[in-house]
Amino acid sequence: MSSSEFMLHQKLLGWQQHLRYMTALTDSEDEDHKAEEPLDELTALLQRADGLHKANDNKKKEGLSTLLEKKEEFEQKCQYLWRLTRAYADAHDLAGDSQEKKKFAEKGKQVGAQAISVNPMCAESHQWYAIVCGLLSEYESVQNKIKNGYLFKDHLDKAIELKPQDPLSYYLLGRWCYAVAQCTWIERKIAATLFGEPPSATMQDALQNFLKAEELCPKYSKFNYVFLAKCYKDLGQKTQAKKMCDAAAALKTVTQEVSSQSVFSVCLHCTAVNHVL
Repeated sequence: MSSSEFMLHQKLLGWQQHLRYMTALTDSEDEDHKAEEPLDELTALLQRADGLHKANDNKKKEGLSTLLEKKEEFEQKCQYLWRLTRAYADAHDLAGDSQEKKKFAEKGKQVGAQAISVNPMCAESHQWYAIVCGLLSEYESVQNKIKNGYLFKDHLDKAIELKPQDPLSYYLLGRWCYAVAQCTWIERKIAATLFGEPPSATMQDALQNFLKAEELCPKYSKFNYVFLAKCYKDLGQKTQAKKMCDAAAALKTVTQEVSSQSVFSVCLHCTAVNHVL
C-alpha cells in the first residue's frame, strides 16, 4: 500500500469511528429524550384511574369525578369508557342509599354499552358491562332481573372469548353457572315463558369455570376456593371439597377485583338467581 493510500485509509477509518461515536451519542440522546417525555394526557388519566380503583374507599371516591372531568375529551375512547363504567360500579358500592346506588348502576350500564359500541372487541368493556348489569338487577323487576341475568352471561362469554387468560371472568361465570344449576323446574319454566329459553348450566359447568380461574392464577381468591368446595360437595366429592376448604382457610388474601364490593354484589345477585327466575 502506497503512502497516499495509507493516509486515505486512515482518514476513512477516522471518519467511520467518528460516525459511530456520533451515532451512539445521538441514540443515547434520543433515549434520554424519550425517557424524559411526559405521558400523553389520556395515558396519564388511565393510570390515575387504575390507581384510584385499587385504593382505599376515601381515594376510590375520586375515581368517578376524575374521569368525568375529561368525558367530553375522551368519550370516544374505549379504554376511557370501560374505566368509567368501572368507576360507576365503584361509586355504586360507596353510595349510601339504594336510590343513589341504582342511579350509578344505570349510568354504568349506559356507559358500558357505549364502550362496547365504540370497540366491540375490548374484553374489559364486556366484563364490566356484565358486572354493572348484575348490580342493576338488585333494583329491577323480576322480568328485568332475568333479562340482566342473560346479559350478564352473554357478555362474560364474550369477555372470555376476547381475553381467555383473565381469571375474573371465569370466576364470575362460575358463580352464574352455580346459581343456575340450582334452579328448580318451575323457575326454569318461568324464565322460558318470559324469554323463550330458560338459562342452562350444570354444577360441572360451574366447577370447570372455578378450576379454570385457579389454573390461570393459582391461589386466586378465597371465594374461588369456597365455591370449588361447594361444587365438589354437591357433586359428592367430599375429599376434594375438604381440600378446597383447607385451601380457602390457608389463604390470607384475595385479589383486588374479587374482593371489591362491586364484584361481591354481583356474586350475591348470582346466588339469588334461583329465587328470582
